[in-house]
Order: sequence, then structure tokens, then C-alpha cells
Amino acid sequence: MVKIRSRRAEESDPNALRCWRCSSDASTAAFCDDPFTQEIVNEQQRKWSYVECNHPPQASYPFNQQNQQTRAVCKKMKQVINDRVVVSRSCSFEDINAPPNACTNAQTPSYIKTEFCETCLTDGCNGASQYGPAALLVVVTAFLAKLLAW
Repeated sequence: MVKIRSRRAEESDPNALRCWRCSSDASTAAFCDDPFTQEIVNEQQRKWSYVECNHPPQASYPFNQQNQQTRAVCKKMKQVINDRVVVSRSCSFEDINAPPNACTNAQTPSYIKTEFCETCLTDGCNGASQYGPAALLVVVTAFLAKLLAW
């Protein structure tokens, strides 16, 4: 039996970070909004939207500046663009010493206002809500306290 391997499979890196890549302003990416709705992602959307973040080749810097050490990260960004809220999720590369919300301070044109931007380092992490486990714990605790007081 002859096994046929696709080109994509040959290029796949089992150690590569995998991130969601989508934008809520695309007509076929309603799942990308906040909250992220993975349950409505069909197989074709998953194929194109859940991607490997392969590290870019080393850049050459002018004037003999040292290369920054970078790492692949998943990024989630919420921006107001021309008075319309857009949530985007992508692969990105950042300095290894950058804090998780450093992208909030990135320069943008005047018609774009960044409300939220965060990077993370685990597969699919940019598919999470901007409210993480700590916020969920507060809600659950408050609910249980109210239930016990009743």
C-alpha cells in the first residue's frame, strides 16, 4: 500500500504554536467575535483559521543593530475602526521580554482605537474570552455565596 502525504502535512511542525486567525468583520467569520464561538466553526473554517505560527526568518537590521530575540505568540485584539468594533485573532511575533499586553500600545492611525490587545503562548489561547479564569472564579463564587445564603 502506497501512502500519499500532502504537502501541508510535510511542512507541519508538531512543535509549532497553533493560533486562531480570523477577524469579526469578515462575512464568514462570525465565530471570531467576542465571545469566541468555536462550536459554530465548520471544518473548512477550522482548516483556514486554526493555523501554525512558524517563526519568521531572522530579519536584517540597518546600521548593525542587534537582532531582537522573538517568539511566536497568539494575539487577540479588540479595536474600534471607524466607529465599528472589530475583534481579530492572529499569529504574531514579539520580543521574548514583552509583557502580554504590550501590543495595546502599538501605533495605529487616528481612525483606529485599540481597546484590548493581549498575546499568549499556548495552542488556541487567543480563542478565549478577554475575561479569563480569575473573572470566572469571581462569578462562580458570587453565585455560590448567593445560593448558600438563600
